Amino acid sequence: MKVERKIKELVKGFIDTIPIGISVSIYGVVYGVMACKAGLSIFETIAMSAFIFAGASQMTAVQMIAIGSSPVSIIITVLIINLRHFLLAASMSPHLKHESKKMKMLSSFFMTDESYAVTYSHFQSSKPTGFYFLGSGLNIYVLWGASGIIGYFFGNIISSQLNYIFDFAFVAAFIGMIVPMVKDFPTVVTVIASGVISIVGSKLLPGKWYIIIAGILASLAGYLVSGLMAKEGIEEDVVKGEADYEH
Repeated sequence: MKVERKIKELVKGFIDTIPIGISVSIYGVVYGVMACKAGLSIFETIAMSAFIFAGASQMTAVQMIAIGSSPVSIIITVLIINLRHFLLAASMSPHLKHESKKMKMLSSFFMTDESYAVTYSHFQSSKPTGFYFLGSGLNIYVLWGASGIIGYFFGNIISSQLNYIFDFAFVAAFIGMIVPMVKDFPTVVTVIASGVISIVGSKLLPGKWYIIIAGILASLAGYLVSGLMAKEGIEEDVVKGEADYEH
């Protein structure tokens, strides 16, 4: 791929992710506020975003730091939350099989739920490129880091009445990711199953295990439904073929 083409794909990935990146920056401000209240320094707050770069995990880690949890328990909890990235990476891998190992490793660091959703949707209608994926991830990286700094310094002036807006921003971001990807019945089943399992699991299971369990079981449900529909389609074709033959 020529340099000009690489830059074009990188920029396109960055620009396409701006709408959802804005939602990410809103709850990035919340992370900054939480980090400040938990007693983290601005350098620790920035370092966590720069080197860990995992929104939900960072917010959970900050909450655990605030209540005095042990480092081991924080690490294990964050690891469990981030296990979903194995599923995201496995889903993205076939689209990037032509990319170098260096590009795959670089893109994997910048991969988030948001960049995955934008990139996966883009790859359904366009040629997959690692630079588009990287550009999408860089957008979230920049906006998340910047909003965390803003929240750290200026979060105390935000009215408590706006907390509902910040809470909804988190939900809205994920709704914006999911809706464009729901294009067939197996996907509908997967979305509904993941929602139901997540809700039930959060009530019955300790910690954050329900996240990875919901991801695996919902994916399995979608796969089974997809296979069943394909089988029924083949049987219908066979019946139709026999009917045409008889006529």
